Amino acid sequence: MKCQVFLLIVSKLMLYYNLKINKITQMKFLKILIVSIIFCQIIYSQNENKYVGLIKIKDTLMIKYRVEFDESDGVISGFSISDLGGEHETKSKISGFYDEEKKELSFKEVEIIYTKSPVSLDDFDFCNVHLEHSKFKLGSDKLMGDFKGKFSDGVECVNGELVMSSVEKVAKRVSKFSKKVQKSRKIEDSIKDRLKGVKVLDTLNLNVLKKDEVTSVFTKSKLMKFYIYDGGKIDNDEVTVLQDGKIILLNYKISEKKKLLEVPVANKKTTITIIANSVGNIGTNTTVIEVVDGNNTIKTLTNLNKDEKTKIDILKY
Repeated sequence: MKCQVFLLIVSKLMLYYNLKINKITQMKFLKILIVSIIFCQIIYSQNENKYVGLIKIKDTLMIKYRVEFDESDGVISGFSISDLGGEHETKSKISGFYDEEKKELSFKEVEIIYTKSPVSLDDFDFCNVHLEHSKFKLGSDKLMGDFKGKFSDGVECVNGELVMSSVEKVAKRVSKFSKKVQKSRKIEDSIKDRLKGVKVLDTLNLNVLKKDEVTSVFTKSKLMKFYIYDGGKIDNDEVTVLQDGKIILLNYKISEKKKLLEVPVANKKTTITIIANSVGNIGTNTTVIEVVDGNNTIKTLTNLNKDEKTKIDILKY
């Protein structure tokens, strides 16, 4: 917001003095504006609010947790992922507030985007994280504080503590580890090749689809779009996709080009099954599948051996 105000002031000064100054001074103003834009872009990129870490409950239970949000005029919006990479992984929208003067952050989980926990169509409710008045400065590489867990009706469930670091900080650590692996003579070349194709930030953003797993996606849309492609090194992975048991894509060879499947959502539950027909040349079948409903985009990645399958349940509400 401060960058926008600064750029606006510089622009107005250029317009005001446009007829009163010579071309040399105008060029100086132009250079100032360009430098200002670059400076603001750098500041913005450094202050991306993306964090990964743990939920601690009574110092005995540790649950992986990720938060990513934007701040505008003190208003927070974004998403969280609990049990990141686990069998109960759940992604939720978050909303809240940031008090710049007090350096306090508050947010709560308000709507589930997807979950891998068992879901009942008739009755489902989750224990949502509510972080209130936690000491935090925008751009910090840490996010910590006590939270309260609450159901949708406000009844408290499980309370605990958030202990998180910025994604950028974690990515740097992973990058250092990856470089050590590449230099090591004790690690097989096949493992090194697999690590070369992995983008750290992409991996942190992906929902990994595992064998015999069901991922439940919540939507109000009448149409879901599935974009299927290879996000790394092309290694001849193939998949078959079924909608409620009927084949809609058969033995499809994955490439860099995105394959679009449009799936009408007419019933309360629509089941999409992904089957790995092959594992290609490198490791398991790793097909990127983006699920889009107009409001949300869920980026997923299969991790399947030959003939293994995973499911995505589309739940309309």
